[in-house]
Amino acid sequence: MRPIFAAACIGFTFAVAAGNSAHAEQEELQGTYTLDSVRSESIDSAIEQGIADMNFVIRPIARNRLAKTNPRYERIVLSRNDSTVSVQFDARKPIEMPADGHAVPWTREDGSKYEVNAQWSATQLVMHFKAEDGERVNTFALDPDGRSLKLNVKVTSPKLPKPVTYTLAYRREVS
Repeated sequence: MRPIFAAACIGFTFAVAAGNSAHAEQEELQGTYTLDSVRSESIDSAIEQGIADMNFVIRPIARNRLAKTNPRYERIVLSRNDSTVSVQFDARKPIEMPADGHAVPWTREDGSKYEVNAQWSATQLVMHFKAEDGERVNTFALDPDGRSLKLNVKVTSPKLPKPVTYTLAYRREVS
């Protein structure tokens, strides 16, 4: 084999492998996941820890509001194409964000308004919600086995004495 032809074949092989690798990375995190309640933390306990140092008059209001905005999702669908990242919680309408990480306005079913953006990598998706009175960061992290997903949640607000944090575990659905 001539050296130039061999070099061209090697270059083509690397280009194909790199393209397949980038495509595989994009797809690795994509999928449908079902809650593993045994391995998940209690959202109610996390809320109680976050509001424990609040005034007893304000604490029930904060508890109700945090419980409303932190439901326990039974099913999550993560997907991405060249331009859009999509996250669907249970049967709700998917939240769609630009794949380039730019924030976009989003209105929840109850009318609450947020700026939302996403940063996607092969094994992690960081989704950021920003509202007038606080922020929520969802970090979806794929376990090395590729079959388990952790959703790490952090809710912050100037009105909270400390962040509310918890982790929910999910199993990949096999189709």
